[in-house]
Amino acid sequence: MKELSISRLRAQKTKEREKHSGKIPVSRTSFNDHPFVGLLIASALLIASVFLLGSDEALESLSKPELFLPLAGKSIFVLISMFAAGLFLNIMRPGMLHRNSMIFMLSLISLFAIIPARALLSLARDASMIPLPVADFLLPLALAPLLATLLIDGVVGIAVGVWTSFVMAIMANNSFSVLVTGMIATVITAQMATNVRTRRRVFTTGLVIGLAEILCVSGLTALNWNVPDVTLVLKQSAACLVSGFFSAVLSLIILPLFESFFGITTDIKLLEISDPAHPLLQRLSMEAPGTYHHSLLVANLAQAAADEIGANSLLARVSAYFHDIGKLVKPEFFVENIRLSNNPHDDLAPSMSTLVIISHVKEGVSLGQIHKLPPPIIRTIQEHHGTSLLSYFHYKAKSQLLLELNQVDAIHKTDQHEIDESGFRYPGPKPSSRESGILCLADAVEAASRTMEKKNPASMEDLVNEIINTRLEDGQLDECDLSLSELAEVRRSFVFTLMNMFHGRIPYPKDED
Repeated sequence: MKELSISRLRAQKTKEREKHSGKIPVSRTSFNDHPFVGLLIASALLIASVFLLGSDEALESLSKPELFLPLAGKSIFVLISMFAAGLFLNIMRPGMLHRNSMIFMLSLISLFAIIPARALLSLARDASMIPLPVADFLLPLALAPLLATLLIDGVVGIAVGVWTSFVMAIMANNSFSVLVTGMIATVITAQMATNVRTRRRVFTTGLVIGLAEILCVSGLTALNWNVPDVTLVLKQSAACLVSGFFSAVLSLIILPLFESFFGITTDIKLLEISDPAHPLLQRLSMEAPGTYHHSLLVANLAQAAADEIGANSLLARVSAYFHDIGKLVKPEFFVENIRLSNNPHDDLAPSMSTLVIISHVKEGVSLGQIHKLPPPIIRTIQEHHGTSLLSYFHYKAKSQLLLELNQVDAIHKTDQHEIDESGFRYPGPKPSSRESGILCLADAVEAASRTMEKKNPASMEDLVNEIINTRLEDGQLDECDLSLSELAEVRRSFVFTLMNMFHGRIPYPKDED
């Protein structure tokens, strides 16, 4: 027992010496993950919100202490509502609030909505240019949920939208109408702005939000029915439409700033870069037409499979467009661009051919960075081959070695380690997302389908099963979250799409005359 404790003590001391000498890296919490920084950001948002809520009351409370309690009450409600929104996000999106960059972005989105609301209410109270009942419906209630939904998803949009609606309701003298209208606008925004792919759809969302707020005006008017002022109702309805339109316009103005600063890729951005007039796609069609055609077919396979399992089909499609752009550096070395009578690999050693083929991944990442492709696209370019083996050149190297050793008859007895596989594998990393995993499989399936002589459903299914099983056994799908049931859906989708791509035609009769 004593010897065991001494051994543990020695091991601990050795570990400490290695840590101090730099042999073992000391684990440090990054700035983006440090909880204290996240707490500071949340506290700054709370302070800013409270200041916007009652800046005038805070100054007057110095001379009139009785005004301090209402301000303190508002602050408590803002704090509780922020805490509730954080709990909701932690339940629905675990781990999201562990990233300080996400907390900072959500704080900015909230402030972009609260500050104009505060300015509008101050203008209505001080300048009397806008009646307060009308100003309540001019507030940009949909701005925060619209931005959050476009940048992240509808769940985050609901959390942010409900909290900003709560704050704006307190700003508007604890207005019940603002709170109810804001919550309804938030839910509608989260539904309509999910998977938005065009700017026109954003304006449509703003219009629908305005119409929904008009229904809220009608309901609130009916609740408070005494002697209704028709003119006031019309003004409030017009204010609702202006609010929805203003939220849509301001979202489109602010959206590129958030995309650039936080490195977020929205569907709108993906559609913009998928234009065939993009410089890289134009070069690909002119300099490597075989690769360009291959990329289009892979895009069809990947999009259909992603749709089947509920992945981001647009990201899968656009990633497929750009996944082989690295072949632009040496297009003549890739089979789809090679003329059979002039194969440059015939004059190269297998190891050298492997280096040329593997380099297209690194070159693709470099070209993507030069042309400022979004991070998800660059990541799929880097991952679309994983660490898979170039079996053709590996087998060719083994065969050459056997010929040199005059052991052709012993080909089945050769040990694998005589030709190291690591020199014939892509550097990786392996696919880390469902879209990247689908692209990895679609790329291999499309390339292999070109070598088939008989293209019928049975042979297509056998080919797809073989490729997917090989990738699974090789561990290429270990790091992406594709389940076995999803892989079954991907298999069926690949077979169906391939059969549609290689459909037959009825031969036209020849005219003997």
